[in-house]
Amino acid sequence: MATLAVLRHDEGIRVDAGRVAMICAGRSRREAEEILRRGIEGLVARVVRMQRHYDAADRAALVRSARFAGRMADQLGMTSFGIVAQDLIRATEAEDEPAAAATLARLLRIVNRSVSAIHDLRDMTM
Repeated sequence: MATLAVLRHDEGIRVDAGRVAMICAGRSRREAEEILRRGIEGLVARVVRMQRHYDAADRAALVRSARFAGRMADQLGMTSFGIVAQDLIRATEAEDEPAAAATLARLLRIVNRSVSAIHDLRDMTM
């Protein structure tokens, strides 16, 4: 009998702790948490839009959303997200559908893990 291989998608993520610390510096805990919460919610909403653009085969809108999301992620210190957003842009502009689909799936996994990492860092810096 053949053995079935199971692939695990364990995305390594990078968060710029210095960027998170800059967000928190000089602010009350409540203010910093609110800034991070609004930023993360905005990023998650942008990723949902990116999925819709991909499903609708609207490449131009997908590229615009990925660029905007990459900038948002950089402001929040979500380094891995920004890198993968650039990969998605390149795959989409090259009209490489399999690569774009795989990269978008990777981006969705990273946003979930990055959100958790931001919350962990926020707790450590405050």
